[in-house]
Amino acid sequence: MDCARAGHRGRGDLDLGAGIRSINLTTRHLLQMRSILLTLASLLSYTVVSATADTSQLEHLERAVMAEPENLQVAAEYRQRAIASADFDRPIAVLGKLAKRANSGPNIHISLALAYVDKVPSSGDIRRLYLGRDAMNALTRSIAMRPTVLAYYIRGVINLFYNSFIFHRTDKGVADLTRALAMANPDTPPPLVLSLYAALGDGYSRLENLAKAREVWATGLAKFPDAAGLTTRLTKQGVELEDVVTTALTASRRMDTTLSGFLPVR
Repeated sequence: MDCARAGHRGRGDLDLGAGIRSINLTTRHLLQMRSILLTLASLLSYTVVSATADTSQLEHLERAVMAEPENLQVAAEYRQRAIASADFDRPIAVLGKLAKRANSGPNIHISLALAYVDKVPSSGDIRRLYLGRDAMNALTRSIAMRPTVLAYYIRGVINLFYNSFIFHRTDKGVADLTRALAMANPDTPPPLVLSLYAALGDGYSRLENLAKAREVWATGLAKFPDAAGLTTRLTKQGVELEDVVTTALTASRRMDTTLSGFLPVR
């Protein structure tokens, strides 16, 4: 009888112990879940605050662009903020409306062209063709108002991105870049002049005129001895050189449209 009761108490103690462990385990899981939920809530809160801040900054820059539509630097900062937010259509719409104004100037059309360019890497192949077309049309309007080295440079580079065997626009790009280089003077920002030499040589390379390409790159390197890009082009041959030029003119690669070092436009 005593043994039976002892055995009964043992099983009860065992069941009670298992229950306590189960409760402890459940409590630990609940605490872990609480910690995870708090972390997710914190991340969600941060994301909302961050998104709100980005939208606020974008709206602030948008108002600045509307107040000074001819200010290329302000428009560049606005476009870069839109790129960071992956909101490519917004600057196209805003700058497009400003460009359609009767009193619009040449610079707003340059900014609009660059907004189209900003959207190219994230678009499909067919859409890229139309974005390039729209960008070149905007630059043509800018040039009609006031021909500038910058407008010819950008339009020339865009032409080079098109497949030379299908669209036959490389020669047009070379013509624009040649015109831009001829227009350059001591007041033209040096980074823009350097970019002209690199792009013009790339254009001649695309036209399979390597002798002329190397001549242009060498001329540029004589003016800018520290230009690593020109040095690379002049030291490469054959397939390696083709890879360098192709990489520079790949539509999926985002162009630097900050205009850093390219301003002011004269």
